[in-house]
Amino acid sequence: MLREARAERRFAPLTFLLCLLCSSLAVHAQDPADEGEALITQEGVMEHLNFLASDELKGRVTGSDEIARAGDRIIEIMKKHGLKPAGEEKDFPNKFPAINRVCRNICGLVPGTDPGLKKEFVVVGAHYDHVGIGAFGSRKGDAGRGQIHNGADDNASGTSALLELVEAVAKKPAKRSVLFLAFSGEELGLVGSKAWCKKPTQPVAQLTCMLNLDMVGRSRDQYLFVGGLNTGSTFETLTRELNKPFQFKLELHGGGRGPSDHDSFYGLGVPSMFFFTAEHADYHTPDDDADRINAVDLTRITRLAYRLIRRLGADAKPKFGEDARQAMPRTSERGVEGPFWHLGVRLVAEGTAAVITSIENTGEGAKAGLQQGDKFVQLDGKPAGDLGAVHEFFDLKRPATPLQLKVQRGRKLLTFKLTTRKA
Repeated sequence: MLREARAERRFAPLTFLLCLLCSSLAVHAQDPADEGEALITQEGVMEHLNFLASDELKGRVTGSDEIARAGDRIIEIMKKHGLKPAGEEKDFPNKFPAINRVCRNICGLVPGTDPGLKKEFVVVGAHYDHVGIGAFGSRKGDAGRGQIHNGADDNASGTSALLELVEAVAKKPAKRSVLFLAFSGEELGLVGSKAWCKKPTQPVAQLTCMLNLDMVGRSRDQYLFVGGLNTGSTFETLTRELNKPFQFKLELHGGGRGPSDHDSFYGLGVPSMFFFTAEHADYHTPDDDADRINAVDLTRITRLAYRLIRRLGADAKPKFGEDARQAMPRTSERGVEGPFWHLGVRLVAEGTAAVITSIENTGEGAKAGLQQGDKFVQLDGKPAGDLGAVHEFFDLKRPATPLQLKVQRGRKLLTFKLTTRKA
């Protein structure tokens, strides 16, 4: 394993160069929507990231002197671009206790331009802590102890995107106010965001929605996971529309829960969205370094986030919807397969179709009469499509939703009416 890791690191610069060559046109494929977006650059994103993921910050563990330096830098950038303090006592920090120390979230505000809507807030969040030198949280176990875990993707990437958004939104404010929250203590169990939500520095009733940026630096093949789409009435339509010029290969999920800071806001009843580019072999290891970041697509994801913030800052306020599923990619060990969660069935690809390979006896599918070997033909009257399309259909279904399924069983076409599992 170590030999393979060293070999992978040796070729990392070449891999990054190839990625850059393949994607260099893509980052310029979308003209900036306005002068704010034009300030979001690859150079700017990587300047922030290279600092946050440097060895001198020793993995930014919560409560350390090094994460204090990272927090000071975030405050410095917020001040530079004219943000208003949005923490406690007319300052940027929001303090909370953790590991027998006083720790800090960093809170900055760009006031909105509309006299009425400026009283409402779009929240943009990212956690800036990581696991330090591997005393806890390292996937290397005892072998990781004493080694710096720089956390370039987790989550210097999301924090760097947030800092570029700070500059862009400050240049071109939205109609609603935009509240930027850099959280500490996420790796300890969302401690920082839970502390803020327990004692918010802005009224919860005035929070329009929340966008969480966590591990957005390792996109492959233009992949982007977006979770929480069922928690806001406009989220799915808006995400699909704004992605058209970027052409990310989206994996969409409706669930509002997950192992990141948006979970805390979902618990308050705030529509909450989650950007993520999935786990990888370097997650929570000493190998999560800046030279492995896909800087091109990180920049594009940041620009997509900017356009989303602009629209959420002006459009009708999204209505909150409950969907308590864990929103994680299907490739993740922590992901929940939509068809299995809703119907108790697992699927495999058979040609261009999805076929039931196993079925849970007590699941909704078995109760309705579905069987192993059934091939999905139609979902709610529309062609089922391939395995990915079927998964997406279920990932975006709410609990306790009526469905009509048509399956092929041998030479027969059978129709089933059933209801997805309750939450």
